[in-house]
Amino acid sequence: MANEQNLIPWNKRTENEQREYARKGGQKSGEVRRQRKAMKEQMEMLLSLPFKQEKQLKFMKSLGIEEEEIDNQMALMVAMYAKALKGDVQAFNSIREVTQDDKHINKEDRVEIINDLPDEEE
Repeated sequence: MANEQNLIPWNKRTENEQREYARKGGQKSGEVRRQRKAMKEQMEMLLSLPFKQEKQLKFMKSLGIEEEEIDNQMALMVAMYAKALKGDVQAFNSIREVTQDDKHINKEDRVEIINDLPDEEE
């Protein structure tokens, strides 16, 4: 590579250089963390807003969901549920991720897909 000779290994830098780079990295990390926190709070606020689309409201009520429980987050969950019912595997996997915490799933509770098809002979 053209710039490889310009790279200085971390252990070859002076202590002051290492400290300065670590300080800059910590500042950038804090900035990114604050941005992510703000975006998370904004998304949570949007998801908690009331949902107002009549056609979808009727569908959710037909599922037995109480009107006071229907917000944007519930609407997204219902949309993902509807897609999974239509055979969308990605929607199914998303639902599984939401409902199952991998840290608390016993090995015997996991679903293992086994290929029972015989190998094709040539």
